[in-house]
Amino acid sequence: MRLSLATNWDERLYQELADLPITTYYGKLKEDVIGGGRPSQLLPEVARDEVARQVELIHGTGAEFNYILNSACLGNREYQPEFRQQFFELLSWLVDIGTDMITVAIPYLIEIIKEHFPSLKISASVFCHIDNIQMASFYQKLGVDEITLIQSLNRLPAVLEVYRKHLKVDIQLIVNNACLFGCPYRRYHSNINSHSSQENYQFQKVKIDYPVLNCTRIRLENPAEIIRAPWVRPEDVHYIEAIGIDKFKIAGRTKSTDWLIQVAKAYANRKSGDNTASIINFPHGNGAIVQGLGENFPTVKINIDNRRLAGFFDFFRDKNCRTADCEKCGYCDSIAQQVIKIDQDAKAAVLESYQEMLKLTKGEWR
Repeated sequence: MRLSLATNWDERLYQELADLPITTYYGKLKEDVIGGGRPSQLLPEVARDEVARQVELIHGTGAEFNYILNSACLGNREYQPEFRQQFFELLSWLVDIGTDMITVAIPYLIEIIKEHFPSLKISASVFCHIDNIQMASFYQKLGVDEITLIQSLNRLPAVLEVYRKHLKVDIQLIVNNACLFGCPYRRYHSNINSHSSQENYQFQKVKIDYPVLNCTRIRLENPAEIIRAPWVRPEDVHYIEAIGIDKFKIAGRTKSTDWLIQVAKAYANRKSGDNTASIINFPHGNGAIVQGLGENFPTVKINIDNRRLAGFFDFFRDKNCRTADCEKCGYCDSIAQQVIKIDQDAKAAVLESYQEMLKLTKGEWR
């Protein structure tokens, strides 16, 4: 097992997790010319000199540092000379501080990095939406060192095995996100988050996260969607390791140090704890709904009885959920009824708040 863990720039992570199989820490500045997969308002403030110091600490643990530049959209600025100058300055600084790898989502940027900064390894981001062999082969030929597959493949070991046999590059899976299975907001969400962490983006400080509002609403209205989400329990990663994929990325750049430590230990020890929901990266709460508007929303605690999930993954070993009709299948619905508990009063309050904000996104201000 190899783990890739988010850093929130608290060096306690490196001290308390030094004995775990963490081979990579990943993170970024609050904002930069490229941006990435999280709005800057949710990311911790960190100066360049502090990043450089912590890269040394990360290397001291024997791990590598992966800087996130996985914006899915740059508004065509990437073809302007001024942008290229700023981009090269950022990459030069990253090389100078000893960055090992860059996570990138735009093929054009991958080509530039490969040509001008060959010492940097490249990880193809989940924002590349790699969900077929042809696309994976394209990125391999482009020269990436690692591919993060789309999360809807996480519970399809037979399909993952095909990727592992076909590709020579490293394969990584994000194992603890709560994203909807087959999420219809996925590409749009990656774009708006990309712009929301870019320097000097004019709308950055006022952002309503329409996709998160909706996906959270959908999960609460139908808890089976929580079970359908492509997270993989620590107890079940051995199914994926058996086919030759052993690198697992733990999402959580906006989370607390205690939470990151808890989740990293859970995967390293292959034990979720009593409540599986405690290690899943749910986007609701934590200020993730409305950025820059000063709104505070109620949250709801979700409990997933981990003891009753023994054998849960076995169902997927010979299934292809991408071609299945979830309503006819009913497996996740049945599991949800058995293992999920949600405070109904808190749920009603959250849904009411989200519905009000959704009205605002559609211009219903009166």
